[in-house]
Amino acid sequence: MSLNYAETSSEVSFEDWKLYEGWGREAKQLDEEGSNRGLILSLLFDHCLLLHPEQIARIESKLPAYTVGSLQRKSQMDVLLEFITSLLEFPDPGDKLKELGELIKDVFQLMPSGKHMIGRDLGRLEPTPSLKYCSAG
Repeated sequence: MSLNYAETSSEVSFEDWKLYEGWGREAKQLDEEGSNRGLILSLLFDHCLLLHPEQIARIESKLPAYTVGSLQRKSQMDVLLEFITSLLEFPDPGDKLKELGELIKDVFQLMPSGKHMIGRDLGRLEPTPSLKYCSAG
C-alpha cells in the first residue's frame, strides 16, 4: 500500500493545522513556541491517523481523506462506547461508576481562569475628555 500525502486533500491539512497552530480553540499555547509545538502535534496526528482503517479505505478508494478532527472525535466515541460496554459487565456497574466519579474529581481539577478581571486593578474608569466631548455632541 502506498500512501502519498500529497494525494490527501490540502484543505484537510489546512483545516487541521488551524486547530493546533493557535488559530482555533484547540490551541494549547498561542505564542510562537505554541504554534511550533502545535504544528508538530498536528503533523504527528496526520501521520498516525493516515493509518486509521477508515482513512486507509478512503484513500485506497480514491475518496477525499477524513479530517484529523473527525477521526479523533470518532475514536473518542469508540473508546467511550467500549468503556460503557466494559462497565456494564461489572456485577454492580453503579458502584463502579461512582468509584470512577471520585477518581475523576481527583484527577481533573478545575483551574481559575486568568482571562477574567475579577480581583484585578482596572485602573482609571472615568471617561477621557475626548470621550466626554464626543458624547456631548
